[in-house]
Amino acid sequence: MTDPRYEIERTTHRNGSTVHLHLIGAFDRDAHKVLRAGMRDAFASGRRGHRVTIDMTRVETIGSECIELLLIGYTRAMRGGHGYDVVNAEGHVRQALAMTGLCEPSPVPHALYAPAWAEGLSGQL
Repeated sequence: MTDPRYEIERTTHRNGSTVHLHLIGAFDRDAHKVLRAGMRDAFASGRRGHRVTIDMTRVETIGSECIELLLIGYTRAMRGGHGYDVVNAEGHVRQALAMTGLCEPSPVPHALYAPAWAEGLSGQL
């Protein structure tokens, strides 16, 4: 059995208003169960107005299963009244997200995808 090629580091803002999931490695088919569990826990830990940020800085590759989970995360955020950001994707990972509508094809500062109503929450970070 080989070691997984992916990892999720979780940090929580000191007042608990924001959970950051830092994705590291190859988020392909093998990683989708771990990403699903990490996102479920991140949303479960907060009330309305809570923000979940998915940091893609260190993601090497992303598969369709994990892209689908990012879309599900957006839906869950909208239904639950949470803020939601997917940030710092670069290169071919950003291109894959752009093809699905998760981000703009050209670089956009800060968030790749977040509900417009949640923009006022960013000052609370």
